[in-house]
Amino acid sequence: DMVLEGVSSSSDKTPILVVGKHDTKYGEYLKSKYKNFNNIKFLGGIYNLEHLNNLRYYSKLYFHGHSVGGTNPSLLEAMASQALVIAHNNDFNKGILKENSYYFSNPEEVKNILETIKKSDNLPMVQNNYQAIIKDFNWDKINGQYLQLLNDCLARGKKK
Repeated sequence: DMVLEGVSSSSDKTPILVVGKHDTKYGEYLKSKYKNFNNIKFLGGIYNLEHLNNLRYYSKLYFHGHSVGGTNPSLLEAMASQALVIAHNNDFNKGILKENSYYFSNPEEVKNILETIKKSDNLPMVQNNYQAIIKDFNWDKINGQYLQLLNDCLARGKKK
């Protein structure tokens, strides 16, 4: 709602595609609240990863509104698809994106970002996020870390 509130007050009328299951009580509330904004389109869930990644890659901006949790898979997918990520301002998102994102905490910040930020001006951020996926968030590295943790636990257990 925070992102859509910022979109609705913005002078930028670029189409905003809302992806995700919206046949819920909250989804119906959002569709009703923003029904008069022709630039806000509710697409529903898109489960074909190639289609979803194409939307992310070719988007002007990718808003990641998750405000709780750990390492969110959709955030990593957006980084891997080379989207310019605009993320909710919280420790979880900042821990992943670091300085390679613009952050928002309220609708006014979303509005300002929409009206001033361009992907083409921020390609180093996009590339830094992509490199982080390759270097830090790859399965070989993650599996290796889990293996090391298990080996450390086993070694501690043998010392007792």
